[in-house]
Amino acid sequence: MPRQTRKFTREEIVEALISLGAELGRTPSKSDFFAKLGMNQRHFEKHFNEYNDALAAAKLPPNIRKCRDADQLLDDWGNLARRLGHIPRLGEYISRGKYSVSAFRGVFDSWAGVAKAFYARSAEDRTWHDVVKIIDAHKARRAGQPLILHELEPATNFAPPTTATYGKPLNFDFLRHAPVNEAGVVYLFGCLATTLGYSVEAIQIGFPDCEAKRKGKDGRLRRVRVEFEFESRNFELHKHDASGCDVIVCWHHNWKECPLHVVELKSELEKLEKKAA
Repeated sequence: MPRQTRKFTREEIVEALISLGAELGRTPSKSDFFAKLGMNQRHFEKHFNEYNDALAAAKLPPNIRKCRDADQLLDDWGNLARRLGHIPRLGEYISRGKYSVSAFRGVFDSWAGVAKAFYARSAEDRTWHDVVKIIDAHKARRAGQPLILHELEPATNFAPPTTATYGKPLNFDFLRHAPVNEAGVVYLFGCLATTLGYSVEAIQIGFPDCEAKRKGKDGRLRRVRVEFEFESRNFELHKHDASGCDVIVCWHHNWKECPLHVVELKSELEKLEKKAA
């Protein structure tokens, strides 16, 4: 049976904040408070619009920073999306985010507009590629439907890029130009997987991208976890945990200190061309 979450009155929330503040000797952070009480986010929102409002009722100093800088707000939103592996819901940001929700609404008009603004700003920024993938996956799941980030605030659909970018011409039947992004790497690996000794089992959104089986020198297949990157260095830039992955598949290998096995597709194509010559 699902665990029943206790419902608190407004007065109980205030008393809990005062008690926790005295116990900690400081203003409780949102994570302190929600971890201590195990409270449902939506239930909290029935009593207080923001965490700072609850702190004010408890006569405690605010600890949620106000901010009008769009990039700082979007960076914090993106970092939370990265940790969660999905688009943050309003209640999730209230309990885990750094800034006040009113700051977001002041800059982006609504909570739903934050994801749209993040996508517009960061779609071509490689350091945020994993978060952009999360947004793309959300769009794909809701194809043909409005993108809903919070049930009270429906968002509009994002407009995809319309201009294609071509890489260096390739002598390869299934892809006529070199990849210019991670999506191209995924497709090219799919074309070459069997040739390279891999059997793809599953592709997912989130780290690691792929589960596959790789044929070893003894002829046996062994399970490997694969992360796709346009450049191998992006694995480090995205702050992925090397212990959760076995292989990086990339177009260009530029990470000399990489602790993982790397499949550089550019080199693999060159090898195939030499064999065919």
